[in-house]
Amino acid sequence: MVQDYSSQRVAAFLLMIKSEIPNRKSGFKIWDCCAGSGGKSILAFDVLQNVQLTVSDVRPSILSNLKRRFKEAGINHYHSITLDLTWPLSKAMFSMSGTGFDLIICDAPCTGSGTWSRTPEQLFFFEREKINHYTALQKKIISNIISRVNKGGYFLYITCSVFKKENEEMVEYILQQSTLILIQKELFVGYDKKADTMFAALFCAASSDDQ
Repeated sequence: MVQDYSSQRVAAFLLMIKSEIPNRKSGFKIWDCCAGSGGKSILAFDVLQNVQLTVSDVRPSILSNLKRRFKEAGINHYHSITLDLTWPLSKAMFSMSGTGFDLIICDAPCTGSGTWSRTPEQLFFFEREKINHYTALQKKIISNIISRVNKGGYFLYITCSVFKKENEEMVEYILQQSTLILIQKELFVGYDKKADTMFAALFCAASSDDQ
């Protein structure tokens, strides 16, 4: 299974998490909340291993594609749910996850401007107002999911955007809206490698021992 070069570089953030939890108990709980066809989930499964995986997306059709990809990747045990994260989480989601998650991956819906080196025609049709549309959407999603990060857990925010409003400014929003601590953020430039440009930011939640 082939992933975009920049998508693979996100593995560096997952390796940071792995290095911090060498003695963790089995069943590290991950929620890939905007899972799409499951690429980031497969990456997390490969890197972290022995995980309890929950995936969600607003589009049932793309979750069907995820099911096929998971089967090819050897991922047979996971929870899948169709969710619109612009609305508060339901009680059903709470009962599925228990107390929360050790890692939430949010590959947020965005302008997709990081893919324009491969699809330059999109730049011609792009309207700047779309940036505000997507940042409003990102803020709604973040506000509804961020409290589900367990103490001592992690939040990984990802876009395939080059715009500061969707990236660095969203990092500031997350820091303002939560008690999460920023570990690292990075823009993975891909246009010179025939790949997408992606942004990722990794946060951690203070454990009870740190408080």
